[in-house]
Parts: sequence; C-alpha cells; structure tokens
Amino acid sequence: MGFEIDYTDPSISEMASRIGFDFLWLDMEHSSVNHETMLTEIIACSSGSAASVVRVPWNEPYVAKRILEMGPDGIIFPMVNSAAEARIAMDSCMYPPYGKRGFGPRRACNYLLEDMSVYINEVSDRFCRFIQIEHIDAVRDLDAILKVSFLDGIIVGPCDLSGSIGLLNDIYNPKVLKVIDEIVGKCKAAKIPAGIAVGADTPELLKFWLDKGFQFISAGSDMGELGAAIKRRKLMMDKVRNECI
Repeated sequence: MGFEIDYTDPSISEMASRIGFDFLWLDMEHSSVNHETMLTEIIACSSGSAASVVRVPWNEPYVAKRILEMGPDGIIFPMVNSAAEARIAMDSCMYPPYGKRGFGPRRACNYLLEDMSVYINEVSDRFCRFIQIEHIDAVRDLDAILKVSFLDGIIVGPCDLSGSIGLLNDIYNPKVLKVIDEIVGKCKAAKIPAGIAVGADTPELLKFWLDKGFQFISAGSDMGELGAAIKRRKLMMDKVRNECI
C-alpha cells in the first residue's frame, strides 16, 4: 500500500515513510517539485521503511536519467500509450547493451563510493520500472506493451483513462470499470503486476479495488489529507461559534 506525496517539504516524506507505508509515490507530473527537491524527498524516504517511487513528468529519457542518478527504488512513466513508447521508457532505464541510458550515477552508486563493476552488474535489480496505462489507445496496444523487456509492472490511471472514453473522472462508470477489468485480466495473463492510483478514502473503496485484482495501490495524498483535515477543523470551529452566538 502506498501514499502520494505532492508537497515539496521533505519532512512530509520522512514522516510518511516512518509511519510505515510500503512505498511513497513521489510526484513530479502534477506538482511543483523540481529535481533538487526530489533528491531530498528520496533521501527522506530512506529514513523510514517506505520505498521511494518517483513519477516523472513525462516519458523523456533525459528526465528519467536525472531521477535515476538519485537512486530511487522505482520510477513511473505517465501516459504510455503504445509498445513503442514503453520501449523508449525502458531504454531510458537500462544501460547498454540492454538500453540507451547514459552512464553517470551519483547517489545511485553511493555517491561514487561504490565499486562501479558491482553497481553495473546489480543496477537493473535495484529499482522497479513502471508505466501508467491512462488512455484507451494504451489498452488497445496492451498485449504488445506487456511484452516489452524490463517492464516490472503497470499502473492504471483511472481518471485520465475515463477521460479518454469521454467520461472524465467518472471512474466508477460501468464502461470505465469494464476497461479496467480488461487491463487487469491481460496483466494477469502476462504475469505482469498491476497497480492503481486512486483516492480510495474508505475501507470499502480500498477493498473494491483490491477485489478487482490489483496487487498494489497508491491511495490518497498529502494534499488531499491536509485539505480534508483543515476542512474538518473549519467545520468544527464554525459549529462551536454558531452555538455560542
């Protein structure tokens, strides 16, 4: 089970990691987090038990390269819509002869203190590589996508997926759920782990998605939790103020 981090204060990542989530989804796609801040977020995660999994802003090799040099436990490429795009993502993660990643590790090899031959031999097993399935075009090419080498798992983005069939944010619509069931079924047949990123702010909703067959879930975010807590506080204060008038 994971939790999304959108804010730029690494103490939030540190706190969430110490609370005990399996992984923290460190977001760069929709947040104001830059590369310098992301390094501090990854380091903060290492103070607790949570794996650091970074969603890069787009499927661009040079963006992925800079993140991978920081040594996260996983990387997520958003909006991958074809097998060709999935290969670009995996190529940006793998050194030659398996991919096209340029060599220049920093924190990933213990700030150059590690034996480079050991690092090169082990690097492909040190982090997980995920792509997001967020468009109906990706679903149509999913059989080919799931055959791309070095792909460790897919993550469904239900909101954008729903938008791609004209039902933006209506993720519980039967038409959307039918597409999601198709994705999970194909992943199961290909023996590729499938995850999802959702709000799922009740036990019932969390169980709903687990019952769909997803093997890992990112549920909720620091922004969402803080907003909900502030709103509860404001409602409580309004109630007390009105009773005292």
